[in-house]
Amino acid sequence: MVEVAAALRAAAERAPGFVPAAEAVVRLLRENFVDERGEQVLRLVRLFATRRFADLAEDARRDVLEALPGPPGDDLRCLTLEATAGDDPAPGHRVVPLPSADAVPVAPMISTLVAELGVRPEDVVAGGVDGGQGRFGVFHVPAAAGGDRAFLAEKGIASVLGFGGVLPNGDLFCVVLSSRVPIPAEAAELFRAVAVSVRAGLLAHPWSAAGEAGLAAQRDALREHLEVLEDVARTQAAELEGALQDTRAEAELVDVLQVVGQRLTAQLDLDALVQDATDAATKATAASFGAFFYNLVDQYGESYTLYTISGVPREAFAAFPMPRNTAVFEPTFKGVGTVRSDDITADPRYGLSEPYRGMPPGHLPVRSYLAVPVISPSSQEVLGGFFFGHAEPGRFTARHQQLAEGIAGYAAIALDNARLFARQRTMATELARSMLPTVPEVPDLEITSRYLPAATGSEVGGDWFDVVELPGGRTAFVIGDVVGRGVTAAAVMGQIRTAVRSYALLDLPPADVLAHVSNLADSTPGATFITCLYAVHDPVENTLTCANAGHLPAVLILPDGTARQVGAGLGMPLGVGEVFRQEHTPFPPGASLALYTDGLVENRHRDLTTGIDALVEGLRALAGHLAPEDACDELIHRLTGGRHDDDVALLHVRHVAGHRRVATMPLEAHPGVPALARAFVAERLEEWELTDVLDAALTVTSELVTNAVKHTEDPGTLRLHHDGGRLTVDVVDRGVDRPRLFEAHPEGEGRRGLHLVNALAARWGTRSTLDGKVVWAEIPAPAGRVRCP
Repeated sequence: MVEVAAALRAAAERAPGFVPAAEAVVRLLRENFVDERGEQVLRLVRLFATRRFADLAEDARRDVLEALPGPPGDDLRCLTLEATAGDDPAPGHRVVPLPSADAVPVAPMISTLVAELGVRPEDVVAGGVDGGQGRFGVFHVPAAAGGDRAFLAEKGIASVLGFGGVLPNGDLFCVVLSSRVPIPAEAAELFRAVAVSVRAGLLAHPWSAAGEAGLAAQRDALREHLEVLEDVARTQAAELEGALQDTRAEAELVDVLQVVGQRLTAQLDLDALVQDATDAATKATAASFGAFFYNLVDQYGESYTLYTISGVPREAFAAFPMPRNTAVFEPTFKGVGTVRSDDITADPRYGLSEPYRGMPPGHLPVRSYLAVPVISPSSQEVLGGFFFGHAEPGRFTARHQQLAEGIAGYAAIALDNARLFARQRTMATELARSMLPTVPEVPDLEITSRYLPAATGSEVGGDWFDVVELPGGRTAFVIGDVVGRGVTAAAVMGQIRTAVRSYALLDLPPADVLAHVSNLADSTPGATFITCLYAVHDPVENTLTCANAGHLPAVLILPDGTARQVGAGLGMPLGVGEVFRQEHTPFPPGASLALYTDGLVENRHRDLTTGIDALVEGLRALAGHLAPEDACDELIHRLTGGRHDDDVALLHVRHVAGHRRVATMPLEAHPGVPALARAFVAERLEEWELTDVLDAALTVTSELVTNAVKHTEDPGTLRLHHDGGRLTVDVVDRGVDRPRLFEAHPEGEGRRGLHLVNALAARWGTRSTLDGKVVWAEIPAPAGRVRCP
């Protein structure tokens, strides 16, 4: 509008006369107002003026003479059409005489301008309108009225807008714009700048036939032009500043909601989430205090309500019962919509419910009240509601409501995510824990296990461990990892763990156990990359025999603090490797062993080598200083910092000095060896106060030694082992043939030895060694049982 006003003034000033100036004005006005498609919207633009009869052209005078009954005076004012552009229904120069004030309403647009300028019709007729500063105006007719109605209807005129002002000698000019589109009132107001610009341009030309341009009037018009432009600039600047402030407020609103939304939707801990949401919403609404009441369903399907408080101590509400579905609370708890009240105590819904009929005694004062339901976007379930209060009335605005509703929307999404994650994580954790073994109590060994699911993600992993009790007081320790997560990894892990336990119970050497399991893994659907470390503790020899299928090495800490890695680089992963090597290492009392998965030692900020070094140092630092359970928890916390992105499995074994008794006797191949062996056993059992099982032990010893001497050239070694609850008798020899239990003939005397062993021992069996076999038998023998004479 400012640019158009300047162009109109310049065009009028450059014109050679008043009429050409008027023609330039109407032409430019029609050309410069277009719609969004670039099409002109002004059907017709006309410029009228009042003139003295003496200043009219000859043809115009004739028109006036024909219209009047008598001769006019030179000062008679006439309304003249100075210029027109567009679809004029009656083209040509038209003149309407104004002999009296009653003639002014005949020209409705001039009449409207006169009313807008606040002048008297008689002054218009007399040519005495004051031409001082500020004599210009704008009028607006939203629905076209007056004039030639047939023309307006035919041309589709929707609005008529006019503007004008006072010329020298007290005459008026008026520009009338007929638009085919509605012109809003706020747009009409902007034509003030156009009106004063056109007036300034027209004043550059002589008005009467013999007159001058009127330099004083032109100077006043230019000053008015400047003042109007300044006023327009101030008005538009104020509106722009207001719009900018509104935009900033909206941007701030969006930013606040975006920041809060990102923080809430990234949070999966339910307790932290609801407290964070309550704090954010209370701050955003400038409430004295805020609360969030939400429902949870426990493992038994029972619903109960929890709440968080922000802005005041929780103790401020500790004595009050949970809110009920009263008339005030019901819209929120039922998800009907937001409730905002400048004074809730004046609300007709307030104070209707017993027993308090309002707020209970001791409740913080509340006048301003805002409550927003939190509704699940997935199930449309009402998850809870935000409630905000302030002691002063009228504190919550529409913007506060927007913020609260926005935060409630993000909170609903976050609660949905957190509840879904919690359900999936609980299911995954329970699935993983259901697959973990019950760690047995083994004499002289303190065994501690830990399984921690990943701190992120909700799918079960493939980490596992196992502790298997083997014959002869031996114990197998197993740790493994199936790469991947989810049901497939868990299913593969379950199959492999079961296979390892099954082959272990066959009393196979560690290398053979892994070889059999590797063959099975090769044909297991979904099995990709599986690692496993298998170690067997022999309490008689105080050794560990270890085989490894691509897993991280175990860490052994000896009593003097020396650390070494056990099983490093012994074999390929299961399903890949076919032959596995074994490693033997001492495991004396006072030593400890740690088997673990990579989640304990590796993370995004630390590689495996550094992590294993940290594990060794942690084991050294904790050895013997804490109870086993506390030591493992402290070790995990030290290595992970309380957060781990992968599952963590840890099996820690500490060898402690206890009741264990061990005795060995080398055997030679001659007939008197069984008698020597029985004497050795009798002496040891007398020493160990186990004479209650002496007869059984002597018979079992005699049979096992006799078979070894009879069937092998090198009978090897007789070993006795008592762990406080059972006595194990075994014979190590270099024979490869395993004894078998045959049906004895009723009248024969042979093949009865193993039947005696089978009858006297709780269990018996054989196992292979690298250079022969071991035949063993276990006899129940609690410590301290001595047979009375």
